[in-house]
Amino acid sequence: MSTRTDLAGFKAAITPHIALAATDETALRAAPRTTGDSLLAAPPSTARTINEAMSTVLEAVFATLPGELRGTAPLYMLCDDYSVFAARRLVTRCHDTERRLRPSDSIRPETSELVRPYLTEAGHHGSCYLLAGVSAGAVLELVSSSGHPAVVVCEPALLPGDDPHHRDCLAVAAAWAPDGELPALPAMSPSTPSALLNALSTGRQS
Repeated sequence: MSTRTDLAGFKAAITPHIALAATDETALRAAPRTTGDSLLAAPPSTARTINEAMSTVLEAVFATLPGELRGTAPLYMLCDDYSVFAARRLVTRCHDTERRLRPSDSIRPETSELVRPYLTEAGHHGSCYLLAGVSAGAVLELVSSSGHPAVVVCEPALLPGDDPHHRDCLAVAAAWAPDGELPALPAMSPSTPSALLNALSTGRQS
């Protein structure tokens, strides 16, 4: 079988999926009203930490891809808000005279730490792009020209809060074939803390 035929077979086997996890139960209950049930790769779940939430959604959507693509499908992460929060958290730690800085304080701001646990455990060896300062809509345009038969896009969407050391999170991941249909949300779906979900809503696409 030719490579062209192989790719056509992969694309035919890829259907759009979304996975959700959150550290806040209220946000988790609200999110499926935006996505609907048909797109969900797995039931939404609660998590103790942002890292755990991200690993949960990545595992769920990568599992929907054909086995031959799971280790190579490129991963794109929207991380603008999280990067700003993590940097501000580090600055706050540095100015905290009652607490000594720890080695973990300098590692935690690294956005890659949110996806590293899953990627390492899964043996993923595809490309991974951490995108800050880029709109979700621009990311969707970027992945459409990736040249790979499948892509995964994820986001640690931070929930509102004033604590400089802790923010709850709605973790979102979506998988689809770039030259196929987006995992389009219903046009009248409510706005969410997730820029990715908002961009995927047919009612808010430009």
